[in-house]
Amino acid sequence: MDTLFSILALLLPILLGGLWLNLLIPQRAPARAGLVWGNGTLIGLLLIPQFLWVLNAMGMPLSFFTTGLLASGLIAAAIAVHVKQHTGLHITTGHTAFSALPVSHRVLFLFLLFLVLLRFATLGLEILWRPLFPWDATMHWATKARVWYEFRSMLPFVDNNIWLQMGGEGVFTDRHPGYPHTVPLLQVWMNLAIGRWNESLMNLPWLVCLIALGSAFYSQLRNAGTGPLVAMGFTYLLLSMPLLNIHVALAGYADLFLGATYCAGLMAFHNWVTTRWRSQALLAVFFALACLVIKGEGLPWALTFIPALLLVPRTRHKIPKLIALGVLGLILLAVLMQKNPLIISQMLNSVTAFHPDGLAGTIQAVWLHDNFHLLGYLLLAIIPMGLTIPGAFTKTYLSISAALLCAVLMFLFLFLFTVFGAGASNFTGVGRLCIQLAPGLLFLSAMLCNDLLRRHRDSSTAH
Repeated sequence: MDTLFSILALLLPILLGGLWLNLLIPQRAPARAGLVWGNGTLIGLLLIPQFLWVLNAMGMPLSFFTTGLLASGLIAAAIAVHVKQHTGLHITTGHTAFSALPVSHRVLFLFLLFLVLLRFATLGLEILWRPLFPWDATMHWATKARVWYEFRSMLPFVDNNIWLQMGGEGVFTDRHPGYPHTVPLLQVWMNLAIGRWNESLMNLPWLVCLIALGSAFYSQLRNAGTGPLVAMGFTYLLLSMPLLNIHVALAGYADLFLGATYCAGLMAFHNWVTTRWRSQALLAVFFALACLVIKGEGLPWALTFIPALLLVPRTRHKIPKLIALGVLGLILLAVLMQKNPLIISQMLNSVTAFHPDGLAGTIQAVWLHDNFHLLGYLLLAIIPMGLTIPGAFTKTYLSISAALLCAVLMFLFLFLFTVFGAGASNFTGVGRLCIQLAPGLLFLSAMLCNDLLRRHRDSSTAH
């Protein structure tokens, strides 16, 4: 029964996000199945904890039945809209583009897909075989999940001194009491489904998140104009990154979810700039704001969408209005949906002189340690080569490049000029924050690489 209810707990968010998104994505979208179900799954995984949070705020106990009933009602509503619009649930798979590939390319495509599926299977076994293990997962995140599950209520977590003053009456404490609620509530959701605390099954959403990220990554690359083989090649590079795999096998951290959400927002934003599809705009807005409820670093990453938006053609005349709306919206959500102090204020209050150990640790984490394959070296090569592409960084990829540049600069500021530099010098934090940026950087690299390959093919054909 544990297996059955665990599958049900995973299916509900998949169906919730996928069926509603299927109503929005145009039928002509390349790799539409991945676009719908990859992004839809990630949406569902982010919405279910918010449902639990809202119902708890309304005075209801944390309940799988109540929350599942709400999700099922929304799923039924999506199906009813499909039936009313006579669209059915048909989703194109993009097999035509695959069939047009040469036989050797199709074989390589299928081989990479097989390796990806094999990786998913082995990571799933790791989750099933291993109880909750990582330090931060047991000290910062699952503490809240355990308390909230046992009491069926989101009892407050407070700082140690407040806990001592209150004698522990009605409150709890851990090393980071102000962490957002999304990740712990996902674990609560899984345990509510099976009716008991299980430190293995509650981590299955991490595997689903990785699968959703891979599906969305591949499909958004296809929508950005890359061919099936190039898109699959870079999807394989993403899904086989050692540190991403570690964060699934040793599940319990929030960094994978934040990295997937930020990347999903960047990809949707870039494709909205090029296609102006309303569905891509809605995805970008949803994922940008969702960063706020996952982890403290989600706020600065969400803020990177503001300069990116200001650089979009045909929106520059709306700059004052966009700035006002964007800043007000982010501040409101930060106040309402994050209990912890804003990380930007923490960074500014922790500014120090230049931190040389932080620089050395960052260089080692990106270019020496085998955390992200050769992504660091790929960036060193692909960005200068991208400068040779006419309009690459001044037009085609201007907005997404601006967002990623802002994110990288804030990342460097954090580890080079604040007390958080210790997290780079001893490698306790720098790798985890790299996870939040690596998927987005790889997406930009994939598009630049595809453009370079296309230019090479065109020049070879011309000669």
